[in-house]
Amino acid sequence: MAHIKKYIDCKYIYQNGELVEHDSRVGKEKHTIFWESGDLWVEVHDYLRGKRVKAATIRSNAYDLYNYAEWLESENIHWLHFPLQKKNRCLYRYRGYLTRGIKGTGKLEARRMNAVINFYRWCKVYGVIDKQLQLWSDQQVPVSFFNDTGFERTSRVLTTDLKIQSRNKNITSVESGLLPISIEDRDELLKFLLENQSERNQVLYLLFLTGFYTGARLGSIRKLRIEHLEAAIEDPVYESILQVQAGPGTGIPTKFDVSGCLRFPRPIADELKKYARTNVARLLRQTKASEKNRSLIFLTKNGKPYSQQNINMAMSELRSDLVLAGLTQFCDLKFHQSRATCGTELARILMRSGEVNAIQLVRDWLMHKSETVTMKYINFIKVTRQAEKLNSEYNKRFLGEDFGL
Repeated sequence: MAHIKKYIDCKYIYQNGELVEHDSRVGKEKHTIFWESGDLWVEVHDYLRGKRVKAATIRSNAYDLYNYAEWLESENIHWLHFPLQKKNRCLYRYRGYLTRGIKGTGKLEARRMNAVINFYRWCKVYGVIDKQLQLWSDQQVPVSFFNDTGFERTSRVLTTDLKIQSRNKNITSVESGLLPISIEDRDELLKFLLENQSERNQVLYLLFLTGFYTGARLGSIRKLRIEHLEAAIEDPVYESILQVQAGPGTGIPTKFDVSGCLRFPRPIADELKKYARTNVARLLRQTKASEKNRSLIFLTKNGKPYSQQNINMAMSELRSDLVLAGLTQFCDLKFHQSRATCGTELARILMRSGEVNAIQLVRDWLMHKSETVTMKYINFIKVTRQAEKLNSEYNKRFLGEDFGL
């Protein structure tokens, strides 16, 4: 069967009009696909190699195309098989294969189909496939979104009849399909990490503290440095808040390379600086770190930056410890829930105070690329308010005022 391989793509610079490999450039991890025969799928190789996106995105695209390559070989179909009848074309047959395998929301299948469609679009743009060849039927569909002032607008976007519709889960959630945790559970979690001291729990405590009170993503927190906090400036409106520049050029990565500020309550910033400067375990880790990593606030025992895998392992161990301690509400705890909790509480406070610019303020604080994600927080609060009211009314009407007392 087809197989996938990863390699380090050499970085080049232009010298005298030619691309020349240069040692000053760091190689980027890329992936490529080989057929069962051992031949390279040249078109996919060129497509993936030319993408100027994050390594994680390239990896995701590669594995989606790898799934397509496996299916093509299992069905003995060429990737350029486009007869007159649509139902016999390779893309439509692959779509049928994906839709028959849907067991959940269909998001995985929809992503794989989109990845394959984007590859074929690239092939047409760059002349790999005849531009006159009809691969599918294009369609225009309406898409709703919210503007800066919170009004819903509708725009039309181009899609294809190959698109697989995914279903949302039947719950009202915020980012990444996650729910925030309650303030009581937030405090219980932080209390557990403080009372059960270890080097791992010390780091997790500070990570969660930062997540709960700044709403920063884990990818941003892991790259936080002492100099970032030292260069923080006071918020022009709220004196108790410090702003830390984040985004391209700052050393703090953000999703979609959005530029903005991480907002730190002063006590949180002070706690992080104190840990970086005085914690013995952290200072020992700093001595093992390379010059470029020494100022990172969070370092592993080997003096290296925390990877996503490091955090995943620590989170898995933490969930087990929490359940053993009887705190079963944390059996499926995800770090990203700290961000969801921060955003929800911020939106709740602003809406309760009657702030007319609540949507924009939440968007700026969480550095959302689009108001659509921000509106999930606003809608979540509205829905939970209604649910609480209905629950209270239900208890009164059907269970009586004294039920549960």
